[in-house]
Amino acid sequence: MRPEDIKEAFALFDPQNTGRIEPSVFQNFLNSLGDEELKQTIRIPNHAIDLKEFTDLMNRYNNDTSKDPEEPYRRAFQSINRDGSGAVSSQELRAAIQSLLGPNVLSEADIDEIITEGDVSGDGRITLEEFLKIMQKSEKKHRGEHVL
Repeated sequence: MRPEDIKEAFALFDPQNTGRIEPSVFQNFLNSLGDEELKQTIRIPNHAIDLKEFTDLMNRYNNDTSKDPEEPYRRAFQSINRDGSGAVSSQELRAAIQSLLGPNVLSEADIDEIITEGDVSGDGRITLEEFLKIMQKSEKKHRGEHVL
């Protein structure tokens, strides 16, 4: 995981920009993923963690995952796709975002925009393949590459 990706992830857990993530917030995130292997890999400290400690935790996890660069995104998709249908609805995405960041972080319009942008098939839902394309596009933007 690149340092800027870790900083961006840290910011999601620290929306007030305090420089610390409370253990309960991080624990809620891990629980929302439903990934038992991840829960066993990362031990949640009983104190607020700063960016350095968060970076260490994420690097430890990333070193334990497969060599498939899409694997973290596949896991994220599976955690959001609660009904197991293979496609994420706006309700599932909204619930995941609220679970991670708290209520009212993104508006209904923001979530609808994410669905519309990623929903290539036009059915109002995002499939795994569409989700992977969104994540690849996001990575390219972060690297400063031209994205169509």
